[in-house]
Amino acid sequence: MSEALQKALALHKAGNIFDALPLYEAALKSNAGDLAALFYGGVAAWKESRNELALNRLNTLIDIAPKVTAEAHYHRALVHQNMQKLDLARADYDRALAINPRYAPALNNLGNIFRAARDHDAAERNYAAALAENPQLHEARLNRSLNAIQSGALELAHRELKECVRRDPDNALARASLVTLLIDLAAQSEALSLARASSKRIPASGDICNALAQAEEAVGNIEAARAAYAQGIARQPQNLVLVMNAALMAAENADTEDAKTLYSTAAKLNNSAGAQFRLATLLPSIAETEAAIDTARAGMLHSLEMLRAESVQLTDPLSEFGDTPFYLSYHGRSDDQVLLGSLAKSLRHASPLLKFEAPHLNNARKAGKWRVGFCSHFLFDQSVGQSIHALISALPRSVFDVHVLRVPPVFDDALSRKIDDRSTVLRLPVDLFEARNQIAALELDALVFPEIGMDALTYYLAHSRLARVQWTTLGHPCTSGLDTIDSYLSFASLEPTGSERFYSESLIRIPEGSIYPDFPAVARRAPERDRVALGLPRSGALLICPQSLFKLMPQFDATLKEILEQLPDGTLLLPASKMTGQTAALQRRFAKNLGTCANQVQFFSRRRRSEFVELIAACDVLLDPFPVGGGITTWDALAAGTPIVTLPSDLMRSRFASSALRELELTHTIATDAKHYADIAVSLATLSETRESFRRQMVARASDVYRDRRAVKYCIEHLIAALERVQ
Repeated sequence: MSEALQKALALHKAGNIFDALPLYEAALKSNAGDLAALFYGGVAAWKESRNELALNRLNTLIDIAPKVTAEAHYHRALVHQNMQKLDLARADYDRALAINPRYAPALNNLGNIFRAARDHDAAERNYAAALAENPQLHEARLNRSLNAIQSGALELAHRELKECVRRDPDNALARASLVTLLIDLAAQSEALSLARASSKRIPASGDICNALAQAEEAVGNIEAARAAYAQGIARQPQNLVLVMNAALMAAENADTEDAKTLYSTAAKLNNSAGAQFRLATLLPSIAETEAAIDTARAGMLHSLEMLRAESVQLTDPLSEFGDTPFYLSYHGRSDDQVLLGSLAKSLRHASPLLKFEAPHLNNARKAGKWRVGFCSHFLFDQSVGQSIHALISALPRSVFDVHVLRVPPVFDDALSRKIDDRSTVLRLPVDLFEARNQIAALELDALVFPEIGMDALTYYLAHSRLARVQWTTLGHPCTSGLDTIDSYLSFASLEPTGSERFYSESLIRIPEGSIYPDFPAVARRAPERDRVALGLPRSGALLICPQSLFKLMPQFDATLKEILEQLPDGTLLLPASKMTGQTAALQRRFAKNLGTCANQVQFFSRRRRSEFVELIAACDVLLDPFPVGGGITTWDALAAGTPIVTLPSDLMRSRFASSALRELELTHTIATDAKHYADIAVSLATLSETRESFRRQMVARASDVYRDRRAVKYCIEHLIAALERVQ
């Protein structure tokens, strides 16, 4: 062994690869066929990312060595992977394993290649084999966990991630991945405990800061979440995931300018296309003025056109962009279809892979029951689940094979179990392409998205053609803007003549009734002595507007002021947002627009539905906001008997309350304009006899309306007719 090679090996062993490289070069100049210099010199070049040099040395070694080792093929495979030549890398791993079938690192890396190709079964076989040979190969265990998450094998992922953390407690990625998985499993408390412990153990990790922020947000600790993001960015300002997530939270928390700054920073990191799309679609969660809304919408349309003109590309829209313009539909404008259509066009231009067609659609339909799927994150005791479960439950299983496709995080409660009853349940992975493949494998005849626009994975799935018939409905009160969605299921009472113009889908108007949630336990109206127990003022008119704060548009402020000015001892109750910045932003707007009447506004904390209905029952009047009104929360007022004031427009999302009131034949609280709205509200608040008469009539009739399932029957008939047309 030459002196140069001896020095090179000593430096290499000490970790000084940079200084070892010229010594390997010197050793090979004196003996071009030195096998040790070729091998270790090739490995050193690979570690320094000098891939061509590494490949040259390892090729020479493999060509001249009388007996090629598994290690030579393994390291040449590593070089090929660095060069993104995955087919060549796979071939070398196969050669290494042919020489040594128990070579665990090769099995692990071959698993990585299969995982990158989304062949999760092959990846799992290789990871499992690697761990069988070497249970201490922590990298293989972590990779196995991540592959299981991608494929939706969450029990395996949970078990292996816990084992990763036990065996390798300082592995930040393992800890962060376990926190994220626990959140997806709706184990928020456990996730938070692990995240906080991990932050103490590995405080400098960006992955841990990100996981801690997500865990804090999952339990409603918004300021703590923002602090965790800020801490992570301070330590790793180039961490794109941290910056993007911090920006999203700032936007949700009504800090639009901070979000814009963060997204602009993110857009400069690796020229992030996802950040450019986030900037283009950034809308205020609490708008200051109607003019600001119009400006934001015009800016969105222009920015989307620019993204197309600049041919900005997305490889994976879910992981890179991962958002929807949720607030768009609450502005009360009539051109949502234009903006959402432009978004769809821009996304498909950026990522042609979004357009996908399930293979079974090119073949004749298999005989048997109609296979229908319902896909959403919100299939639990939430407004979407409350309104759609009656249809899912009513589908005759003699005719339909029903599939419930759950988007994580998945929550388990009484309603979710009711929805799952007599259905095949598939928990989708948080991976667009794998989720799409799993749905395609079901060979569905019909796929119903109860909402499109509230969840990113659901939205991107809806860009695909996964069933012969694809519908959406009222979970998100807005058109999808997608040509892959055939019909929007609505009700005649919500859709006046001409409302087809608001939809990219074919509009289905169910002629009678609506799909109401289950009738809640009717709360006894709280007398004055109970108000304090409920956290309410002891006296004075009680008005409630039980809607998420982002639904309250600036144009509604003038009417609120007019009402409160005429009720100086009155109180308006609003639900505090879990996003504390939204509450603060609305308070600032009220201080400007309501003047001293802003002091009459009181925010209450979120509560269970039964407690929520009790609170509504204690109030004198429920104010349905405009231009966008309530849905489930307004219907709860029917059960409570609290008089509802509403002002419908031509848009479906303003007509839920008026539809219910017309069905009850209680139309005198349906206003014709803003002045009329204020007059009705003040009259109901001050005239107890009128109010109590309304309450008695509402309570007497509400249960019949709730239990009317004619609409469900019509929905099923329309679904069967649609399926028969395309079979």
